[in-house]
Amino acid sequence: MLIGLLHLKLREASKKANIEKARKLIKDAKERGAKLVILPSLFPVGNVFEIYENDKKSKSIIRNLSEKIPGSITDTLINLATEGEIHLIAGPILEQAGPKVFLTTLIISPQGEIVGKYRKVIVSERDVRLGISSGKEPVFMSLDKRYGILAEDDIFSPEINRVLALGNASAVIGSIKAYSRGYDVVKNVAITRTLENGIPYILVGEVIEDENGDIIGSSPTFVTSTNSLIYKQAEEEDSVLYVETTVLMQESSKDRIGKINNIETILQGLCKNIKKMRSVERKRLSQGDKAEKEEEEEE
Repeated sequence: MLIGLLHLKLREASKKANIEKARKLIKDAKERGAKLVILPSLFPVGNVFEIYENDKKSKSIIRNLSEKIPGSITDTLINLATEGEIHLIAGPILEQAGPKVFLTTLIISPQGEIVGKYRKVIVSERDVRLGISSGKEPVFMSLDKRYGILAEDDIFSPEINRVLALGNASAVIGSIKAYSRGYDVVKNVAITRTLENGIPYILVGEVIEDENGDIIGSSPTFVTSTNSLIYKQAEEEDSVLYVETTVLMQESSKDRIGKINNIETILQGLCKNIKKMRSVERKRLSQGDKAEKEEEEEE
């Protein structure tokens, strides 16, 4: 199966132009024979709230972009999938679910049906501070093969990635949020996860520019394999990086994690440990906020 990864330059104040750019590239991918297209994080504007260091501005961006599913952004993504007649993975987007906000990746069929939804499990300290909640469980997608889905900071969690590998994923598909600097570490971490788990990683990044056209953040779009490590990488903005999964699997090492009889127990144990870790982290952050308030009151 041919997969197209859209490596887009997104202008944060130009939703319409960004959508039209993606529509054209999706059409090109369809004509090339792609069955699945992957869009970058927080399309159509890109993950801008993580770039700005000002929490007040970031919270304002989150409020403006958060919406229920389905919503206007979801409708846009569904239209792109149906017009292009392809499966589409998009996200995460900011999902408003009651009082909580999740970073949610959507899997959409060529018929416009949302066939999968993954809420990012690993959220950063800043995500928590900005009011982002974490999801509870990994998600898989089955097309020509079984794929594990991740988003952004999930790549830094050995546990989540091992769960996907133990769940018999042939490869992992995910997004990389834009960084204001030092994004090369993401490639090194992805290579580590590839070697740890013996499976390729198919990851889409993005380039974000502000209203003046200045680049304020970027991340690479690339594919890993156990043999060549960086198997392919997008070299140009507003382009499609293509990967043929049959060739990719052949190129990757055949050495895989052996069959594990008690896989369900292992998965449950890992998920419980992750939940416990999140609880400890929330408690630590809460204690830190309480200490800061007490210091302010004493002053």
